[in-house]
Amino acid sequence: MPERSIPRPSRPRRPTRKPQQDGGVEDYRVPRWHDDGRLGAKKFVRRATETSSGRRGVLKHMADPPMPGEGRVDKWRKVRRQRFYAEALFMRQVNGSPGILPIWDIDGAHGDKPRWYAMPQARLLDDAFNDTSTVVDVVTHVAALARTLAVLAEEGIYHRDIKPDNLFWYEDAPVLADFGIAAFAHLPAGLTQAGDKVGPANFIAPEMRSTSDEDRGERADVYSLAKTLFVLAHPHRGPYPPDGTHRVDAEEFSLSTLGSPTATLALGHVLEAATQQRVHNRLTMADFHAELLSWLDRYATTAARFRAIASRTRGGWGPDLWDRQRRDVEATRAMMLPCIRRIAETLTADDSAWSEGVDHDNGDRTLGEYGWIDNCEEGFIPDGGTIWMATRLHDGRRIVLQAVLDDRVCFLAEAQRGGPPWALEQQWGPTPWQRARMPQTVDQLQRLADEVVAWISNLTPATSAEGRPEGTVSTL
Repeated sequence: MPERSIPRPSRPRRPTRKPQQDGGVEDYRVPRWHDDGRLGAKKFVRRATETSSGRRGVLKHMADPPMPGEGRVDKWRKVRRQRFYAEALFMRQVNGSPGILPIWDIDGAHGDKPRWYAMPQARLLDDAFNDTSTVVDVVTHVAALARTLAVLAEEGIYHRDIKPDNLFWYEDAPVLADFGIAAFAHLPAGLTQAGDKVGPANFIAPEMRSTSDEDRGERADVYSLAKTLFVLAHPHRGPYPPDGTHRVDAEEFSLSTLGSPTATLALGHVLEAATQQRVHNRLTMADFHAELLSWLDRYATTAARFRAIASRTRGGWGPDLWDRQRRDVEATRAMMLPCIRRIAETLTADDSAWSEGVDHDNGDRTLGEYGWIDNCEEGFIPDGGTIWMATRLHDGRRIVLQAVLDDRVCFLAEAQRGGPPWALEQQWGPTPWQRARMPQTVDQLQRLADEVVAWISNLTPATSAEGRPEGTVSTL
């Protein structure tokens, strides 16, 4: 008897979504607006023209709108839709509020589940800065955004996606947009999936990198806004800030190339407090706003002390130059380490008796005159910053070894006494400018260290106790 095949049970076919075409006229047709094609990488963000007035704007559509006969929908597609509903209704609710991009129109055919809304096409905030803008301009506009975010935080609303791409310039003021992953007071934690990263890479607060449904990110925005301020102030360093807490004594977080050392250091301390790893140690948004206003009150009137952020000598910093600068710094530090250890051992008999990083509260600075040509109101400020190393205090004396990076590198050393405040006892250098990472540069630094070691070794008990005449100079 021949075998009989058993028919498989039929399954209901899923409705197929019509492929979205780049023109978008049919797929993104809405009342009152003519679709003019996609804006950027996301197909659901479209350029559009209002048919009645001819004004041009941007329509943001739901990424995956419901379809007839769709039936059951996976959980996270529902979540994405709920996010969009919440965002669109929020934008309508706050329409006209200072600091938030307004909307011109919204889908009225689907009640509390709108599928699109229209807004003006604004410029990115980053594009509003020009060749004359300084860090004062950046702080001024970021402070305005901090005020808006502080008001929202009082209402239990947190943006959670702060980054330069979501900050805009509209009608001569900075504004927020794109509340797609925001936490709203009436909804659970912005409708995020447990374990999802919430926020943009390199701008994300530590607690939001693996969030739970209960984590609303009460102080995540202040972390991201502080990181954004750093990126806007350094337009040629690349699109992302260094990760982690903004340490004022770390070269990668330095603001010194922006102008006045006193002002940039003070701003650095604000950014450090705003990017603390532990949430309870971090500034609130209201406190961040207040600190930025206080900084502006103190320093904004001295605008001549700040360099234009959009210009750099020698044609600016592209990604290649920034990578080269990073490698120059790393290599220079590596070649300095054996020298400072040798100097420390000669002075203190302990090759570990030294520290790295400028401590401004301890009066750390070079005291000698080095003849560099001024490049700003504050004098000479190297584009590439400096690397500072100093021995521990021994018999009232310490030795400072410093590298100055400004496309090339040179070195100097000083013997300082009695601080703080410190008095200059002896100085060596600066060495001639050399390419970083070159064998001749290493030789030059070692010769400098030889001079310092010889000077320490030749100190007599009298000179050790009393010191040499201030400003004694040795040059290579």
